[in-house]
Order: sequence, then C-alpha cells, then structure tokens
Amino acid sequence: MPLNARAIYPSSDPEFISFPSRRSVVHSTNGIIACTQPLAAQAGQRVLRDGGNAADAAVAVAAALNMTEPSSTGIGGDMFCLFYSAQEKKVRALNGSGRSSKNSTLAQMRNDLGMKPGDIGDIPTTSVHSVTTPGAAAGWVDTVEKFGSGKVSLEQILTPAIELGEEGFPVSELSSVFVSTIISFLVARTRLKMS
Repeated sequence: MPLNARAIYPSSDPEFISFPSRRSVVHSTNGIIACTQPLAAQAGQRVLRDGGNAADAAVAVAAALNMTEPSSTGIGGDMFCLFYSAQEKKVRALNGSGRSSKNSTLAQMRNDLGMKPGDIGDIPTTSVHSVTTPGAAAGWVDTVEKFGSGKVSLEQILTPAIELGEEGFPVSELSSVFVSTIISFLVARTRLKMS
C-alpha cells in the first residue's frame, strides 16, 4: 500500500506541504538542529558536539546549506540573526544584509532602467541593480564574534561545509529540481539572446 498524505498527517489540509514522510521524531538533551537538509543539520550537530553554542551551529548550518542547497541560501547574499541570550534574558539582533554599491545613485538607476524622475517602478530581478554587496560572510563572522561560545574557532565551524565541497555529497531531489530549472532558464535565455 503506497504512502500518501492521509497516512501521515492527521489533518486533511496540512498547513505547509502535503509531503508524505516517515521520519522519526528526534529527541535530544544537548541541543537540536532544524533545517531543510540533513547534511547541513549534521554540520550544526557536529559544532554543538565540539562545544559550540546555537550561534556557532547556526553559522555551520548556513555554510553547509551553501553547499547542499545553493539555490536556497548563499554566501553571496544576506543574513540576519536573532539570538536569545539565556544569561541576559535578552534577544539581540544582527543585520548582515548587503548594501548597494558605493557609487550608485537613484538618478543613475532610474536612467539605466529608462525611468523618468517621479516614475514608480520595480527593479527587475535580472537587472544588475537588483544585486547588493554580499553581507552574509561578514554576518557569519559577526555572529560568531558577538554571540558565539568562544569554544570553537571559525575554522572549526566552517570545516563541515568545506568538507562537503571538497569530498562531495549526494544531491537531494529538491536541489536537483532547482538546479535543472535554473539551467533550463539560462539555456533558454542564452538561445533567445543569440537569435
């Protein structure tokens, strides 16, 4: 008998996605990692096991996701962090978003996009102006420096992701679909420009 959503979910209309799964619940007494990719979760668990805290593990997971799910996250993008300090009983925030290039102006962007002053419009996602200076890498460093345990180095935190890149890993079904979709888009766009 094949599995379907009704065999898994008690609700006939799950809030997120109708994806049959038989994963076991994971219980832990020393921390837990939740993310979309098991190898990235393993990277975070490794950092926790080595003495890191949640901030250290979050950076390890983000770096591993760059390898295993590059279409979901990227070192060339932004990052944001909300960190709860149990000692201080405070939530602290870190903004690792990128900025526009130093010499960019609104007038220059409007001109490049063919917009007149006062026109309302959007910057197309395919425009060079939709790209910011990446803030993720600096945000990872800031997260470890401000909120990290101090018990593991940035090198130890990034090692699992580096190993995934050097040694390879099995690509998940979702990542495979995303990559093939992007490749199809780029091939079609290149053919259109060449004709």
